[in-house]
Amino acid sequence: MADSAYQARYIAAARLLWDASQGDPQSIPQDYCEHLHHQYIDGDISLVPLISRFEYSEGLEDYEWEEAIEMLGRVNPNDWPEITDIESVSIDDLLKMNDDDDESSLNYVEDNLGTAEKVEKVLIECISDVFGDRVSKIRSEKGYYANPKNKFLQADDGTFAGTFEYDGNRYLFEVAPQESGWLCTYRLHHKDVDKIPPLLDEDTTDVNDYNRSVRNRGWR
Repeated sequence: MADSAYQARYIAAARLLWDASQGDPQSIPQDYCEHLHHQYIDGDISLVPLISRFEYSEGLEDYEWEEAIEMLGRVNPNDWPEITDIESVSIDDLLKMNDDDDESSLNYVEDNLGTAEKVEKVLIECISDVFGDRVSKIRSEKGYYANPKNKFLQADDGTFAGTFEYDGNRYLFEVAPQESGWLCTYRLHHKDVDKIPPLLDEDTTDVNDYNRSVRNRGWR
């Protein structure tokens, strides 16, 4: 399966298995989990087949469960033990690995999931208008949904920043407030630059740094 096809399907497939387990992930048949296995073209792997080894947490929100799945959806195998050596996965501990904020000091609306969906929809519309085609999967730079821990992708100055996907590639973006309106900037993620085929007349001695190129446009 192509990387883009896997990324488009694995969360929905994992959710189907999770819902069917009714809070008992160990009841998920292992051969079902194996269908979630994937190795990316760059050597990264998916650890989503570990879903049957999740330690269930009753207070888990939907967005937190999907964060955990996305964290395991693409990892460097050198950073993890062999999948057969991992006996269990604590979702709470997994989420804490990237929890740098003190949530007790933050005041957010109660409907976090609804807010995350609204943020994603608005950013998709804004970026698509500038990009010139429909984009998808608004996430933080680390790959998480908009949520209280990342302040719904918004910095103190009002700028929204994160990533989006288009045609199987990931882009970094910023949507910043300006006096004349909002300014949207974006660039291809450095991990996806090598996936773009060279132009037929491209000079092999080209020294341009494509990682740093930015396209931008403003709107009112």
